[in-house]
Amino acid sequence: MSALFWIKLLHTLVFIVESAAILYILYSGLFNVGGTGLVIAVILVLAEIIVYVGNGTRCPLTKVARQLGDATGNDFIADIFLPERFARLIPMVCGGLAVIGLLIVGLRLVMG
Repeated sequence: MSALFWIKLLHTLVFIVESAAILYILYSGLFNVGGTGLVIAVILVLAEIIVYVGNGTRCPLTKVARQLGDATGNDFIADIFLPERFARLIPMVCGGLAVIGLLIVGLRLVMG
């Protein structure tokens, strides 16, 4: 298997873990669930946000995929195993859900 395949696979796994963390934060906020799982999910999502924004709203794995020969030229997560029309929506959908979930969890913490 090529290095590009492994980068795509790694990125897909990161995407799955981050998506699960975002959904767990949203669930936790809506149903007032706390604990270690929520803390881990928040840390994962905040780390992803820092990396993504710090890299100019581009995933660093996309750059690696291009260097390894990904010919799509797609800035919207070029190396993930999704059709481009879905990949283009990922930052907006996942980012929106993450912000909503973090806000709800934050409000629950502040309001006690």
